Amino acid sequence: MMSPGAKEFRLSLVLVSSIVVGFLMAHPLSPPIVGAQQRYSFGTSPLGGTWYQMAAATCEIMNRNVSGVTFTVEGTGGGSINPKWMADRKIEFGFQVLDMFSLAKRGERPYDKKYDLSHARSICLIGAAPTHLIVKRDSPLKGLKDLKGKRLSVGDRGASSNTRAFWFLEAAGLTKDDLKVEYIGDDQAAEALVDGKIDAICEVVGVPSGAFLSLSATVPIRFLPLTEDEGKRLTAKRPYMMKLAIPAGAYRQPEEVATYGVPSCLMVIDSVPEDLVNKMCKLIDSNWESLYKVHRTFREWRFDKNTAEITGQPLHPGALKFYKEKGIL
Repeated sequence: MMSPGAKEFRLSLVLVSSIVVGFLMAHPLSPPIVGAQQRYSFGTSPLGGTWYQMAAATCEIMNRNVSGVTFTVEGTGGGSINPKWMADRKIEFGFQVLDMFSLAKRGERPYDKKYDLSHARSICLIGAAPTHLIVKRDSPLKGLKDLKGKRLSVGDRGASSNTRAFWFLEAAGLTKDDLKVEYIGDDQAAEALVDGKIDAICEVVGVPSGAFLSLSATVPIRFLPLTEDEGKRLTAKRPYMMKLAIPAGAYRQPEEVATYGVPSCLMVIDSVPEDLVNKMCKLIDSNWESLYKVHRTFREWRFDKNTAEITGQPLHPGALKFYKEKGIL
């Protein structure tokens, strides 16, 4: 029999997944395009993730405003998978988290070879996703060291959060062998925490995560902090990790949560036409208010003059044209 918690999370997932479609149906931007010919795939995250919701809204804008194209949202394993898919040209557009992107180019763990990403081009920065280290508010766990021997969810197997979770454990002097690691997605992890099947969750995701927002509506939660020494060890070995904060009240928690995460970027392969990427930039820039209503993380998107320097990948010619048109460059 399905538990009350499981039922509530199942319902919450349906509600979260309907946000983008429901909002855009209620606020149509233009008549649907008929007879689209050119198809483009957009690599995101697992279904229900923040990236999936943001990509769905972006693709909807493109499909309704640009004739002759169809944009399809591809649910992927997220930050660790998207570099591979872009290297293999399985996706034309994709969200890339810069630590995984850099490791894929260099062929360092979690990758077993170097991936050629010389054809990847930058469009805009899309914020930095903070690491969520979640326990129930009444949990006896107070810090990372207390996770020894406990059951920790680190995201779907193969997801970039797997690797980052182990970086955090490493900073606390632990290895994955010191814990009982569970490879399950956000929604399933939230259910498991409610049902007492796991002790904690470690996931890197934009704020608010639909799964964790639903979780906080079911049980009070709090976040495990890193000590000052743990933070220093983390950034000394992983310099691309940056200090971030989860705002107070984001998950019904009274205080701001200090944590770490990595910046991300919307990228595209160089074969996509200049005019199409330029139109995407313009449509995003002219629809901020609509996008903010889909997900608050859109407020972290920015066309930054230092984008190419931050990502290590040049701007796509269509994005470069937009940056110049806007006076950014």
